[in-house]
Amino acid sequence: MNVMETALSGMRAAQQGVQVAAHNMANVATPDAQRLQLQRAAAGQGGVEATVVAADPDPTAPLGDLLAAKAEVVAFAANAAVIRRQDQMLGSLLDRNA
Repeated sequence: MNVMETALSGMRAAQQGVQVAAHNMANVATPDAQRLQLQRAAAGQGGVEATVVAADPDPTAPLGDLLAAKAEVVAFAANAAVIRRQDQMLGSLLDRNA
């Protein structure tokens, strides 16, 4: 797996994390709504694999969900910066070899 694919897998996981946090926040007042949690694992070739699983009820969860959503936004931006930098480096290499 190359740098671009690794960063993309991180962006996909971060996107799923934001969706999970949004789901949990949207259903905070719903009595029987299932809380969700994102589990991450290292992918065999590099990068990350994310799986959405059911989570136990937690009365302090709304605050955790808000913080998790913010952390996922930061993780997404960091992976996007890696992709931007990879693109810049490739462009510089191509310019140099042209």
